[in-house]
Amino acid sequence: MKLLQIASGSKGNATFIESNNTRILIDCGISKKRISDALDNENHLIEDLDAILITHEHTDHVSGLVPVIRATSAKIYLTRPTYDGLPLKTREVLDSSRVVFISNNLTFSIKDIIIETVQIFHDARDPIGFVLRAEGKKIVYITDTGYVHEAFLEKLKNADLYVFESNHDPEILMNSDRPYATKMRILGDHGHLSNEDSAYLMTKLIGENTKYILLAHLSEECNLPSLAVATYQNVFAGERMTFLNAKLKCCSQEPLKEINL
Repeated sequence: MKLLQIASGSKGNATFIESNNTRILIDCGISKKRISDALDNENHLIEDLDAILITHEHTDHVSGLVPVIRATSAKIYLTRPTYDGLPLKTREVLDSSRVVFISNNLTFSIKDIIIETVQIFHDARDPIGFVLRAEGKKIVYITDTGYVHEAFLEKLKNADLYVFESNHDPEILMNSDRPYATKMRILGDHGHLSNEDSAYLMTKLIGENTKYILLAHLSEECNLPSLAVATYQNVFAGERMTFLNAKLKCCSQEPLKEINL
């Protein structure tokens, strides 16, 4: 499997995953041009997309959906509440024959990729994360959640690659100019994972197969890549754990180099 992290954060999100026979985009929250350019740079074509998986309906995850679906024949996978939350203009463009409704805690396949949905907790209608398996590899994609329920930890363990939220530092957030209500929303159970919460969760998930941890959805105002990494290092040290052979990287609005698992 290959993964190309194209963009991550409040300004837009898009992640490309490829197996031997399948090409999937998770979220489509940036322009078609940016997605196409990132794919072209790694010798992929946007026209070859088989599917687009949508985590939830917020603008930074769906703003580029209409031009991308017009350029492809990809099917769009999302929950019914997420579909209902899309802008009317977007729903009017979506051909019903290309829409596949999925649900929380579901297992399904797109060609040779087996996908499990994971319930997450965010201020959206029905947000979900994904566990993707193919070619003996496992990728976990969890962002935009206030917490991860312990009932789901087992299915998330020992992935080869994690795209995992590490959104903010609580002290920076509370000292920011954001409205108090916004701060409380972000800190709440239906907000975003802090660096520390993210790191503690990862100590429960990382395994001998884990090769990459991509810290995702970093706040540009309330976080720093260096701080997110340092927090991970401190938490792992405090738990007397190491990253084993895993590489820790921070996502942003600039594509990372494609990862070949």
